[in-house]
Amino acid sequence: MNKQEAATLEAIQARLAALQAEVETLRAENTGLRLELQAAQQRVAELEGEKQRLSEELKTLKQAPFQPRRRRKSQRKDSATRKSGGRKAGHAGSGRTRPPQVDRTEFVAVGEHCPDCGEPLSGAGVKRERIIEDIEPVRPTQVTRYEIERRWCPHCHTYKEAPVVAALPHHRLGLHVMLFVVYQKVALGLSYGKIQRELATYFGLRVSKGQLSNLVAEVADLFGPAYRRLIELLRQQAAVHVDETGWRVNGNNHWLWVFISDVMTLYVLSHSRGSKVPKALLGAEFEGSIISDFYSAYSPLEYNKGKCWAHLLGDAHKLIEGKPPPDPERLEFKEDLHHLFLEMGLALEQVAFDEAARETLYQEMRERLQAFAQRAWRDADCCRLAERILKYLDDLLLWLRDPQVAATNNAAERALRPAVITRKTSFGSHSKKGALDFARLLSLIRTWEQQGQDFFSTAHGLLSQSCS
Repeated sequence: MNKQEAATLEAIQARLAALQAEVETLRAENTGLRLELQAAQQRVAELEGEKQRLSEELKTLKQAPFQPRRRRKSQRKDSATRKSGGRKAGHAGSGRTRPPQVDRTEFVAVGEHCPDCGEPLSGAGVKRERIIEDIEPVRPTQVTRYEIERRWCPHCHTYKEAPVVAALPHHRLGLHVMLFVVYQKVALGLSYGKIQRELATYFGLRVSKGQLSNLVAEVADLFGPAYRRLIELLRQQAAVHVDETGWRVNGNNHWLWVFISDVMTLYVLSHSRGSKVPKALLGAEFEGSIISDFYSAYSPLEYNKGKCWAHLLGDAHKLIEGKPPPDPERLEFKEDLHHLFLEMGLALEQVAFDEAARETLYQEMRERLQAFAQRAWRDADCCRLAERILKYLDDLLLWLRDPQVAATNNAAERALRPAVITRKTSFGSHSKKGALDFARLLSLIRTWEQQGQDFFSTAHGLLSQSCS
């Protein structure tokens, strides 16, 4: 190899070494870029996750003001532990029962030709049966003209005529219309505007809102004697549930009281929320028992009193709400009280019809409940509930001794619910007279329903007597 070839080879080798060094440099840069890309992709994924979380949180915050609290709690539960709605799998199905009578029968012929292809139908026809229940709106409303005969009475020296019992005197709207308006307004809580639209839509009857209000007021006045008889019936009851709720009258605070037994319900409107209201309603001769919550107005009453376990257990349950994990002492208080109540109920089922055994059970459970309340509780809220138990010890156990007394005041709570719904849609009453009429009419409607009487037929009978 000559010098020229050696120099060329050396130059090539130098160039190759330079290229190899450049390749190594590029490989190092490529590796670095790959690492940077991976880090960037990981960061992008983290940002996407954060974006999704923030979107869900924003959606929840937007929906929160429009969701009830109970629903928001259920949404936080794991889907695997959430109860499914409806009956259990394999449960026998049920449907609407067949009507006891058929008012008319109508034959539906298929015709001579197929309704789809037009070919003539062949063979003898067979029949199947289908029962349909429906209503027929009366449009227009039936208008009746009465030609009333009058004749002279020589003894009374005046003309006599037979009464028209289809409407009140001097009214052009019949009793059925008046009772329909009363039920829609008082029992169902509809506004006069909605009732006005109902009458126009279903019956073709045009009535002003003012006339509707006057109809309700007049019916309430005519039912005054029946309402007073309810007060007399109230004083004869063996056990009465009592509760009260706020009621606005022309923007001023009032109270709507409810007194309910197995056979009657009485609503009373009053300025006062004090003990003078049940005292006045029940009277000094009342010999039954009252069941109520722990509101202080019931304490001065000199009747046998039963207190509501549902309120007590509910307050005990609140001790552990919103504090995970719950305080051990609070949890012990809540669970021991709940278990003791369950023991009372199970034991009472065994001796329900034995008066002596009930008394023995009463004394035993009184000692156990007193011992529970007198434990060395340290938590302030536990001590507060324990003091309440000791204060109302005999009242909390009256249901064990008296078979007429229930363990809770749920009957009164449920009786107030329709009125509370009406209050939310109407914001109360515009006048004291309207509020008193509402209480009177709702009392009669609920009482008749409890006694198995139809409102329309019962009320129609009473109003017919007024017509005559």
